[in-house]
Amino acid sequence: MTDLAGRELVLERHIPFRRELVWKALTDPVHVNNWWGPDGFTSEHVRMDFRVGGAWSFDMLGPDGTRYPNHSVFKEIVPPSKLVFDHGDGEKVWFETTITLAEAAGGTLIRLRQLYETKAFRDEVVSKYGAIEGGKQHLAKLEAYVRQHLAR
Repeated sequence: MTDLAGRELVLERHIPFRRELVWKALTDPVHVNNWWGPDGFTSEHVRMDFRVGGAWSFDMLGPDGTRYPNHSVFKEIVPPSKLVFDHGDGEKVWFETTITLAEAAGGTLIRLRQLYETKAFRDEVVSKYGAIEGGKQHLAKLEAYVRQHLAR
């Protein structure tokens, strides 16, 4: 994890698969809806218009049944290496997400960066919603999905 004026959260993971496979799992609704989210979470009511200016909306359901509305707007798409989107709940933007995929020895280095408006809000999301641990679980689920469904 790195820190840009206290407003940034960055997670990285080396995934032992080709960048194109990781990109496909990350951006194709057929795949992303099957693994997106931390452990125990599922998605419902998913709509994805995958283009710059397009929206991605879904309800994430927690293990306890709590429903979390999610709404993102794509700002930059550079296949197969970079994806940038504003993420929120449909009423406000919580943070900007930048995901980069870099070719690395034996696979892909994925970097997930969230930039918050303030340090206080970043800290709240980390403490209240477990953003660091949830992000680690999220990337582990991505790797497991690629292994089981795309890397055959």
